[in-house]
Amino acid sequence: MAEAFGQFQYPTPPLAVFAEDIVKHYQKFLNHRRALRPEGEYVDVTPDEWAEFEEHFDKRKVELGNCARPYGSPCQHEHACIRCPMLQVNPKMLPRLAEIEKDLILRRKGAEEEQWLGEIDGIDMTLAFVRTKQADAARLAQRSPVALGIPTTRPQRN
Repeated sequence: MAEAFGQFQYPTPPLAVFAEDIVKHYQKFLNHRRALRPEGEYVDVTPDEWAEFEEHFDKRKVELGNCARPYGSPCQHEHACIRCPMLQVNPKMLPRLAEIEKDLILRRKGAEEEQWLGEIDGIDMTLAFVRTKQADAARLAQRSPVALGIPTTRPQRN
């Protein structure tokens, strides 16, 4: 099936993108870009630079899993992780998400009794995020990991 726009026809096949496909295409892109760059641009990382890089990822570990925000970027959501799209929940934390959901439902009942409409809206939003995170973590638990390999540096030419 194709859609016509003016004189052009664009194919419109069903499209599904999976994380594994994204990783493969990105690796291909990186390899191509690296091949185009001059060798002189590749320098050894200093111990301080490497320590800072590792620290970035150590600080991304949170109770429910990992924060996937890019290296060197601050948290834009003020650490409201449940609502943050960058939170990647560890499937082992599904029971904790169930506890959080139960607590939110109880808080919502209390807010209804007090007629705190703004609180109800906020809790409803958080509940929606919790349920999305639960579904994502459950789906992740069913998948096998993608082997990315170990990054290496190019040997220096003399």
